Amino acid sequence: MSSDKGITLGELAKKINAKLVGDPNKLITGINTLLRANEDEVSFLSRDGFIKDLKKSNAGAIIISEEKTELTSCNKLIGKDPYLLYARASGVFKKHRKDNISRGVSELSYISPSANISSSANIGPFCVIGEEVEIGEKVTLGSGVIIEDSVKIGNKTLIYSNSTIYSSVVIGSNCIIHSGTVIGSDGLGFAKDGEKWEKIEHLGSVILGNYVEIGSNCSVDRGSLGNTCLNDQVKIDNQVHIAHNVIIGKATAIAANTAIAGSTVIGKNCTISGGCGIIDNLKITDSVHITALSLVTKSLNKPGTYTSGTALMEHELWKKNAVAFKRLKDIIKK
Repeated sequence: MSSDKGITLGELAKKINAKLVGDPNKLITGINTLLRANEDEVSFLSRDGFIKDLKKSNAGAIIISEEKTELTSCNKLIGKDPYLLYARASGVFKKHRKDNISRGVSELSYISPSANISSSANIGPFCVIGEEVEIGEKVTLGSGVIIEDSVKIGNKTLIYSNSTIYSSVVIGSNCIIHSGTVIGSDGLGFAKDGEKWEKIEHLGSVILGNYVEIGSNCSVDRGSLGNTCLNDQVKIDNQVHIAHNVIIGKATAIAANTAIAGSTVIGKNCTISGGCGIIDNLKITDSVHITALSLVTKSLNKPGTYTSGTALMEHELWKKNAVAFKRLKDIIKK
């Protein structure tokens, strides 16, 4: 069974859907890396490169695959995908930690009389909630969150402190939005009038599906005409910019410092690594994987892994390689 001091291995195995080989009554108080875990903590082996650390580990139990169970004699939580089991275990121990978000509705927040807020919602101090806002059951807003008019937020969504949700944005259920993120601001839209710029008003919105997570200090622009859409299970890292009218398919994950320009459509089950740039009006099909620091300048119609950035090297060698790449490209064209 579980307690405030930890959870038994038997209970943990049930919660993460793993097979237990070992003592079901052993109490586990947390999760840690192989080298840092003590006898009351669980760790995991998900890559062969860490087998050397496994041999030195003092962990009380190891999450491990069936093929590698013979590598350790301690308690084992066995499954097909140890990394997935680790993810589930991290959720178990997260629930054992106390959080500091206020419960109930703080008297230090302003809430429009026309807002419809579930009685089970938690709203921290110094929030501002505009007119005709709808907030579902067990939604939690950290301190200083701004929710503008006509926003809709689904059940069990968590928005951390100092985030801003512009008017008419729709956020699904079980979403997480981290601190400092802005959703629904205007994108870069201007028409040239001689030496001046005429602003294009952004009349669309942003729609987030269910189980979407957006990291800290991200910007998701509203559509100019139509909406910017992030479908169910989309995961966005910190400091990512998503421009107006971008559509991102289900279960696509995007790492930090990537920027996606307007009206680009990205399919489902894609991964985009850190520091990538994707220009406007492209179409990227399902199951495309783009490696770090790549610049995407054309649509990708075939699933697979794509790379444009090169690894660091001495400048003179880079120049020689650049010439070789160009010659090879010319040969292929012929």
